[in-house]
Amino acid sequence: MIGAILLPSMKLRDLIKMQKANDGSRSLFESVMVPELASVLQDWQTYVPNGVLIGGMGLSFHVKPRMTQDLDFLFLSDTEIPDQVSGFKRTRGHAFQHNKTHVEIEILTPEFIKVPRPVVEQIIKSATVSDGIKIASAAGMVASKLFRLSLQDKADIVALINSGRVSGLDEFHLPPEKMAIFKELEIVANSEREST
Repeated sequence: MIGAILLPSMKLRDLIKMQKANDGSRSLFESVMVPELASVLQDWQTYVPNGVLIGGMGLSFHVKPRMTQDLDFLFLSDTEIPDQVSGFKRTRGHAFQHNKTHVEIEILTPEFIKVPRPVVEQIIKSATVSDGIKIASAAGMVASKLFRLSLQDKADIVALINSGRVSGLDEFHLPPEKMAIFKELEIVANSEREST
């Protein structure tokens, strides 16, 4: 079948859905570009049901999927992070490695990523679920990226804005300077849309 591939233990999926932002019809597993990540997500979720997916894979759920080779899960505190997870080994304080695929899972907390706890609480509260895995909402992804603001983070925020999936950002009670940056990036997103 042209335009479809099969991930391990998954149904056939349509690659055409991966050519644009998620319109709400693409699942998390249909957003995975590296098949090993689907296996890791399934194994991780079996043993660690809490935590919210962010990072490149969380972003890929909302926008046109991109290549990523690791996973990032956000927890409210270190006390929520298990010491051991079956099928994974702890490689450092905030990371596990999948025994079968050697894919790394980065474990993030408000202190670790320097995002205020109330913002992380809202990221967790506003998370959506796909394929049994909690994923930060598009607004939650934007909120987390506004605190790091690398060039890639800014590009990701613009992509999220252009996806049309960012709503409810006011519920994160972001500092005025972060909202000002978001407004600037909205202007960039609008000019990108107008030029295409």
